[in-house]
Amino acid sequence: MMIKGKICHQEVNTMTAKETELQREMHEMAQKTAELQEELSVEKNRLTGELQLLLEEIKSSKDQLKELMLENSELKKSLDCMHKDQLEKEGKVREEIAEYQLRLHEAEKHQALLLDTNKQYEVEIQTYREKLTSKEECLSSQKLEMDLLKSSKEELSNSLTATTQDLEELKKTKEQ
Repeated sequence: MMIKGKICHQEVNTMTAKETELQREMHEMAQKTAELQEELSVEKNRLTGELQLLLEEIKSSKDQLKELMLENSELKKSLDCMHKDQLEKEGKVREEIAEYQLRLHEAEKHQALLLDTNKQYEVEIQTYREKLTSKEECLSSQKLEMDLLKSSKEELSNSLTATTQDLEELKKTKEQ
């Protein structure tokens, strides 16, 4: 029974160490998730600002284009050239938007993966906690059993002492 108690105690220590390690890893993952979310937010804000500037630039260019179209026909060639430039800019903006959306999608997938990993760690920690509780209950029952055995040993010892005294008295009585 002492060996079982030692084994249970060792298992409890091992599980406690694993739980501590898992909690540390979860804390690190939570920090990394927070950092990635902050980076995502900063990047999103930056991209939104750039997009707004680009959209304003496009709007400004379109306004200029309309003004040039109202001018006389001598400026038509110049206007057509500017229009082509405008289309190229719009294409580049669309490409940049598509690229930013792809990056955002990748960051969201990574975030989902991190959240999934965190959930797995939480399940593992719960499992270890349940095992730890079970081992603690095992230790408690073994301690209770040991206390009962000590009590029984004490009673037997007292009974043996009383019986020994009775035998000695009987021997003395017999010798007389």
